[in-house]
Amino acid sequence: MPKTSIVLQVSLLVCLAVAVFAGRATPVSAQEGGAVAGQTASRSLPLQHPSGTKLTEQESKGAGVFIQRCSLCHLAKTFGAGGSKFCCVASLGPNLGGRFRNLTPDQETAFRDIILNGGPTYMPAWKYGLTPEEIDNIVAYLKTLS
Repeated sequence: MPKTSIVLQVSLLVCLAVAVFAGRATPVSAQEGGAVAGQTASRSLPLQHPSGTKLTEQESKGAGVFIQRCSLCHLAKTFGAGGSKFCCVASLGPNLGGRFRNLTPDQETAFRDIILNGGPTYMPAWKYGLTPEEIDNIVAYLKTLS
């Protein structure tokens, strides 16, 4: 069997698995801290905000972009019934919680440079994948994490 045929079959199986399990996922707002309407959160999420934190519009937008673009590498793999034991790899990048609190202007410039141009190891350059506004939103959001 040609390799392309095997790749197509595996891709089809992955799509089928996603379709089957997608209905079981519960959307969670970063601002709600994991609570679904009428329920309390029964687990600790990797996004930790100080108690009572309300995100601004910019921070909420940053949270959305962070979850879409950054969380694969920068959040611990703790979601799911068994947590990280069901994940195939450890996080590639460092957990960013608390790293953006009380930044000096020089430190913030250095972090923005890493976001734009990539880091020394696995961090890709996002200068063509994110707008300057999206980067501002992400940085504003990261400053809320504890």
